[in-house]
Amino acid sequence: MNVYVTPGGRKAVPQLIERAAGPDARLIHDPHGAPLLAGSDLNISISHSRNFAAVAVSARGRIGIDIEEPRLEQLRRVIGKFLAPEEMPLWGDRLLAAWTCKEAVFKAAGVPGIGLGSILLVEPDVAMVPDGRRFRLQTLETADYTISTAYEEH
Repeated sequence: MNVYVTPGGRKAVPQLIERAAGPDARLIHDPHGAPLLAGSDLNISISHSRNFAAVAVSARGRIGIDIEEPRLEQLRRVIGKFLAPEEMPLWGDRLLAAWTCKEAVFKAAGVPGIGLGSILLVEPDVAMVPDGRRFRLQTLETADYTISTAYEEH
């Protein structure tokens, strides 16, 4: 999996797609809104925050990416909707990392309507979805943003 990040928010997504998949890359969406690259074997996932954009591409299978800027107070208000009590000791005050992991798994799982609360973060680098599939996670936390990627274990 290759990951590309740049400042610029939503407006920077086209340049990241070109950088990741080449100048002829054409972005389309499946019926559920997930991004696809027309005429390409690459899988793609896209995320943006107010000030940053991120794109992940892989030839190995579905992937997910999420990038978020710090917003601790907002996440504290909804913690019970996305973190189960048994997950809280694992994540402590790393709520943004937990949130981005779950968002990345949501995208990689490809199950429309799955709730973030039903994605279990069983280890810092492993998540499970209700159908039993496991996903590997990678997270980078900086002062400006937190970014997580997910791909299904095989």
